[in-house]
Formats: sequence, structure tokens, C-alpha cells
Amino acid sequence: MSGATPGAHAEPAIGWIGLGAMGAAMAARLVDRGRPVLGWNRGAARAADAAARGVTVTSDIAEAASRDIVVSMLPDDEVVREVLGGATVLAAVKPGSVHVNCATISPGLSRELDGLYRSRRAHYVSAPAFGRSAAAAGGQLTIVAGGDAEPVGLIRPVLDDLAVSVHAFPEPAQANLVKILGNYLIAVTAGSLGEVAGIAERGGLKADQLLDVLTERLFSGLIHRAYGQMVAEQRYEPVAFTMRLGKKDVDLARAEAQHHGGHLPLGDVIAGALGEGVAGTAAEQDWASVAEWFRTRAGGVR
Repeated sequence: MSGATPGAHAEPAIGWIGLGAMGAAMAARLVDRGRPVLGWNRGAARAADAAARGVTVTSDIAEAASRDIVVSMLPDDEVVREVLGGATVLAAVKPGSVHVNCATISPGLSRELDGLYRSRRAHYVSAPAFGRSAAAAGGQLTIVAGGDAEPVGLIRPVLDDLAVSVHAFPEPAQANLVKILGNYLIAVTAGSLGEVAGIAERGGLKADQLLDVLTERLFSGLIHRAYGQMVAEQRYEPVAFTMRLGKKDVDLARAEAQHHGGHLPLGDVIAGALGEGVAGTAAEQDWASVAEWFRTRAGGVR
């Protein structure tokens, strides 16, 4: 691949765009695994945090975008379209390089970006990740990789350093649909956990008494256990994923359902609850705290 140092075993050069909580954790994980990363971020404070974790930082986005493998982790469709579809990044993209977009974005934008990168003879892969920043730091993510088999194969060693499992799909937009629906299901789960906790408390039980039983075997998956513990303890810090971003993802799922002629009735309720938080003072609180909206309406104890 272009940019590699000649030798018996030349590793591809990795650029990184977006060093927020998740981006920095993922980039630092690669550094820890012996893969140097050149990173860029819009804000200097986040960039400095990433530098402290071993990521080489540049103030020139074109420098990061010109690497063999470029990974991006940006917050939403608007920012992704502005940055990845912008003239500066596209002009820097090298033919044959692979852009790996880990953001949770709409399938429509994913198809648009795939076309843009193909027009520059580069590869585009959607690789959204399930997991919080702590999971990213430990290489414990679940990644959904969508794109042509060749570029997905080229980046697979990098993804394997970040994840416990990588699931491949032939089209980038398919990976985004999986991620959107997965996040939607997490939001529904958080809401339902808040509801049952509230009713349990009305009935004289403590939430942890109920959830210890339910998450032992019946609902023993990672999400029910992790979110159940947060709900039982009413502990939503440190913030790993904000309510604002959660509302964005639920809205993406609702829009995709509508695009295909369907409807997500539970999604309307969840979006309303998240919307109240975003409109109030909770926009930057952890999205798992939406459980408290459902808990109070079920008559539980805050």
C-alpha cells in the first residue's frame, strides 16, 4: 500500500480523524498494539488528550487523510458530510487507500460517501462499533464492517485489534443499518429496565433485587447486565454516550423505518423521552439515564 516504508514487512500507515472519547480510545488501543497512528481532531483539548495516550497528533487534516488506512470517528451525519465529504479530505485521499468510517450515520449518507471515494479510486468501508470507550480501550468492541471484500480484508487486522468480533456485510450501508437498529434496541432496553424497576419499587422491592434475578439467566446478555446495573444503582457516570447522540440514533432508526414504509411505535416513545432530556438539562448526560424517565412514570423511586 502507498506510504509504507520499504522492507520485508511494511505496515500500512494509519491516519485518524476524530479524537473524541471513542475515537481517542480506539486510536490509543492501536498504538498500544504497536500500530502508530497520526490523528487529527477539530478541538485542541481532545487532541492533547489523545497525544497523552501515545497518538501522534497533527493540526493538518490533509496529512491524516493521506494515509494508507484512514479511520474516522465523528458524531453525526452533518459533521461526517462536512469533514469526510469536504474538499480538503477528498483531495488528500490516495488512490488505493481505505477509508474506515466508524461513525453511526444514515445508510443514505453511507452510500453517498461510498460513491465519492470510488470516484477517487479509493475504498470506503463502514465499520460502526458497538461498545463504550472502556470497551474500546480494551479491544472489546463488536464491529460491523460493510464494504467490498478486498478492502475489508486489508483492514481486518486493524479491526481485530479493536474488537472481539467483526461481522462483515457486502455493502457499507448495510453495516450502518445494523448499527442503527442495534442502538435502537439498546435504547428500548434501557427504557424497559427503567419501567420494571419503577414497578418493582412500587411493589416494595428494591430494583437490584428484581434485576439480580432477571439478569442472572433469563436476560443475561451484556446489555441487560450492564444497563441493569446502572439502573439498579441509578449510576450514569462517567458519561460514555450522551443523550443527544442517543436521540440522534433513535431518530435515524425511525427515519430508516419510514424510508422502507414501516414504523417503530416504541421508537416514538423513546424519542420523546430522549427529546425531553435533550431539550432540558440532560443533553450531555449518559443516554442510559433515559431509564429514569420511564422509572418515574412507572411510579418508582428516584
